[in-house]
Amino acid sequence: MLKHINWIGVLVSVVLLEVLGFLYYGPLFGEAWSAARGGVVAEPANAAMIYSLGAANTLIVVIGLDWLLRRLGAATLSATVTGSLMAWLFFNFTTMAIDYLYVELNAQLVLINMGYQLLAYLVAGLVFGLIRPRAS
Repeated sequence: MLKHINWIGVLVSVVLLEVLGFLYYGPLFGEAWSAARGGVVAEPANAAMIYSLGAANTLIVVIGLDWLLRRLGAATLSATVTGSLMAWLFFNFTTMAIDYLYVELNAQLVLINMGYQLLAYLVAGLVFGLIRPRAS
């Protein structure tokens, strides 16, 4: 099932998304995100494990996105970006909306998190559209 995964695209996507996450939740939206969480967010004692699990989660999402785009036959830049947008809308947006609807998380927090996820899916789709594996 995973033998046709674009591993170079996956690696590049994971690295870019980790950098994007650092910037998004730091200089770009860090203060707004912290305020939406109820104030200053302290660095957790087990930060290394949390960041490692976050990177593993990103890896799983990116592998899944590559797998889905291949199954959809997305072979052009436009198709990979559109497919990524649709995957975000159908799966990520709807899942995160539950945090607002039923978990009753702050709307601003949910929107900030949704914004990051949207950018992440689009960046990964862009990478998969630009980095095409050689035909075997």
